[in-house]
Amino acid sequence: MRRRILRLAVLAVSVALLLFGIPLALAARTTILSEERGELERTALLASRQVGPDFLRGDPVELPRVEDDKKVAIYDATLTLRSAATGGPTTADSVTRAASHGIDSEGVVGSEFVVAVPVTDAEQVIAVVRVSAPTSQTLAGIALAWAALALCAVLALAVAALVARRQARFLTTPLEALAVAAERVADGDLQTRTEPVGTPELVRLAQTQNDMLDRLCDLIARERRLTAEISHQLRTPVTGLALGLQNALGPDGGGASADSHAALADALGQVRDLERTIDSVIQLARPQGGAPGAGPVRSIADFCAELERRWRGPLSEAGRRLVVTAETDGALPLPQFVVTEVLKILMDNATRHGAGRVTVVFRDLGSFIAIDVADEGAVQSHGGDLFRRGRSGSDGLGIGLALGRSIAEASGGRLTLSRQQPTRFTLVIPLPAVPSEPDPTATT
Repeated sequence: MRRRILRLAVLAVSVALLLFGIPLALAARTTILSEERGELERTALLASRQVGPDFLRGDPVELPRVEDDKKVAIYDATLTLRSAATGGPTTADSVTRAASHGIDSEGVVGSEFVVAVPVTDAEQVIAVVRVSAPTSQTLAGIALAWAALALCAVLALAVAALVARRQARFLTTPLEALAVAAERVADGDLQTRTEPVGTPELVRLAQTQNDMLDRLCDLIARERRLTAEISHQLRTPVTGLALGLQNALGPDGGGASADSHAALADALGQVRDLERTIDSVIQLARPQGGAPGAGPVRSIADFCAELERRWRGPLSEAGRRLVVTAETDGALPLPQFVVTEVLKILMDNATRHGAGRVTVVFRDLGSFIAIDVADEGAVQSHGGDLFRRGRSGSDGLGIGLALGRSIAEASGGRLTLSRQQPTRFTLVIPLPAVPSEPDPTATT
């Protein structure tokens, strides 16, 4: 591309030089010839003043001094040379003969420029003054002028080439950097960025490419986070679903138990819960996915019953108690997805990493509801570190709490570690402005 820009610039300057140089060279030639002709005419007129009435009686004429390269000769009316033989040819040439008719004439005779001026007396031509100069001197002047023009043209081309080369480098260097960055991105290096330099258009192009890569990295990070979050949120429901189906088949897996209908109904409810979880997590993870708190709602009493149904058994098997208390109106509605998913994370965290009794309390804060999930264990990490995604590789701490905070904040709420020992997490969620219809697929 640099060579192409250089060639185009040199070609453009060359065309411009030709368009202006040729007329200028012709004008210089015409000017030099005109100056030479004018000089010869002035010399001839000066010599003609020396011719008087005595010239007809044969008196000699005293010719003026002229430059060494010029010759002056005087002819009478019969075109006979009346001056020194070195001033002109003995036989009058065509230019001199033309002047004998009373007209100034000029022309090239052999290797000389010749100007002839008639001298009249009483309207009669009595003499002709002939002035000549070698053409070599005039041609040398023309050649010198043309050489100067050619030198100026060469200098103009050289300057144009230097400027074009610099401009080509200025234009192509950012493009080459963009091309190298694009190749690195194609090879998988999405952290490559290009410095915005060059013309405003190139700066905009580099910024656009950098912004595109930033959005692409953000999109990939969102997709990875979505995969991790879905995997994390589905682990517990899938386990519960598998246990429910196993109970429906019977203790030994060989036939249906007497309670198979209830187990299958519970499995169906968990399948629907899985569908809601998947849809809501995907909506949360997508850009501009909307607030998850705008969906179906459930009453506080329903959440209490769901906690008792789902978590009392696993905690009892571990020798731990579950206490669920509602210190507010049990009919108040809360966003189903937000409360369900965050409580699922907090209860799973308390079951896996906590100790002793697990207590869940719903408290009224006016336009907000606070939900405390506490156990008798202790948390050593600082609250900020605890909610940072990927803080540790253990289940619940690496993704769960960070996801729970994201869900709470997306709905206008807040999830915090309100006490380290004994451990207590607090979810503060705003009450819906207009109660939504309860989710028809919700199970109690």
